Amino acid sequence: MPRSLIALGANLGDRSRTLDQAVELLAGLTHSKVLARSQWHETAPVGGPLGQQAFLNGAVLLETDQAPLALLESLRTAERTLGRVRDQRWGARTIDVDLLLYDQQVIDVPELTVPHPRMAFRRFVLQGAAEIAPDWLHPTIGWTLKALLTHLDTAPLYVALLGMPGSGKSSLAVSLAKRFGGRFLADPAALTSVKGRLDPSGHDCQRQIQFLDLRSELLDSRHWHDRQTLAVSDFYFDQCLAYARLELDARASDTFSTAWQAAQKLVVAPKLLVVLDSPPGLLPQHDSEPLREEMLRLAARQGLGPVLYVGTENFAAQFDEIAAAVEAMN
Repeated sequence: MPRSLIALGANLGDRSRTLDQAVELLAGLTHSKVLARSQWHETAPVGGPLGQQAFLNGAVLLETDQAPLALLESLRTAERTLGRVRDQRWGARTIDVDLLLYDQQVIDVPELTVPHPRMAFRRFVLQGAAEIAPDWLHPTIGWTLKALLTHLDTAPLYVALLGMPGSGKSSLAVSLAKRFGGRFLADPAALTSVKGRLDPSGHDCQRQIQFLDLRSELLDSRHWHDRQTLAVSDFYFDQCLAYARLELDARASDTFSTAWQAAQKLVVAPKLLVVLDSPPGLLPQHDSEPLREEMLRLAARQGLGPVLYVGTENFAAQFDEIAAAVEAMN
């Protein structure tokens, strides 16, 4: 039968007893069996209103023949049975039961997204999940759950923003750095262009390599000594590949790719990549869709680590979403 990984959390009432009851309800589902459950880990609340008490979080490994949407409804029923009321996002709750993984399936329908879109950077989820299923591969990232947790433990606290020109990356990056007392890393290629030393409208290979060199110098891991203070950049190092793919001919693209591969080995990889995705109808220029598609393709490559996709319609919502992600990594 298919295996499912389910996250549990509670911060109201008798938290431990409620989580134990949730496990009993899961074990009682039709044609289902609880294979393993993690310890309950106490964690600080992430996002939402201030003044909440700490959560207890954990995970359950469930074997079931229920289809994903049927299982989702069973989880919602379990929540209602235990008194869950969904009235405020990230608010205090009697119980939270989330479907994280369903075998190696990738599901994206209005009712359900699997893998859970935020599980890869939430420490309070990965602690329990990696405890009972350390070798389970995240189907879109391609890392095991243990590797994702290790990434949160060891990677420098660096968040990179990827988005279309005009998506508000710089304002967001500045605000996030200020919120967490961190560093804002401005795109040095853009700053140099503004000063007139480089013309960003040019599309030749040498100019793209100049941009590459400027960014790699800023992100050189050999000079990255502060790993605990948040750094936020308004660019993603690999975004140059999207521009090169669209602007360079085959020969120039090969030359650029060689330069990128050499530089990429020395730069700091982000602990979290944030993609600011503008729907096609909201793009500032009618011919921007090819660049958007290239950026989304870059972010979807396996092996990059955690990625958070955020819409671009509302600055406050963007900020809250990314700030909560930063808190969840700690």
